[in-house]
Amino acid sequence: KYIHGMVVHDRMTTIGENQMKKRQGPGRLLFFIFTLFMSLCFSGCFLFEGGETVEKGVLRVGMNLNIDKLCYLSPETNKPEGFEVELAGLLADRLDLELEIVDTTEKNLLKSLDGRIYDCVISGVGLSQWNRIHYGYTDAYLDLSLAEEQTEEEDTRIAIFTRKGNSLEDTLEKNLEELKEEGTLKELSVKYFGKDITT
Repeated sequence: KYIHGMVVHDRMTTIGENQMKKRQGPGRLLFFIFTLFMSLCFSGCFLFEGGETVEKGVLRVGMNLNIDKLCYLSPETNKPEGFEVELAGLLADRLDLELEIVDTTEKNLLKSLDGRIYDCVISGVGLSQWNRIHYGYTDAYLDLSLAEEQTEEEDTRIAIFTRKGNSLEDTLEKNLEELKEEGTLKELSVKYFGKDITT
């Protein structure tokens, strides 16, 4: 750190110090970059072009795999299936990341975002005021009221949630919009709900 103050130098000393500062310039920049990199490593997060993930090269998604049509375990294969499972896979492919689904309870879905257990939640979570205040979120992709589905959410419009301030939110939003425009979300909606309930 440098402390700035009223100091009188003779001309030779000032020239010498200026030359030294010029030589230190690139070194300081490299030190700053190294420090930033190390702090990201120790924080347990990795930056990629589209935002910040918990694990390098992986999109880790929190789901409650107990929601009919949205995200559930197949009785035949015991593997995750549903609208949101396919949506998560499409988003991971677009981001060139490997998809990893973390099964959790409804109670812990959003709480585990704070604990950096996963990068986002794609699991029938509605855009309630509380959720919007405390977490980052995309625009809604489905409105469950259009399918007359039973839900405990006060808002039937469901969205993707991230930690607040993570630029991954913007990347997910952009790719979600593209999937809507391409008609892919509509196709998935018809596959699982028998009609288009996209927003």
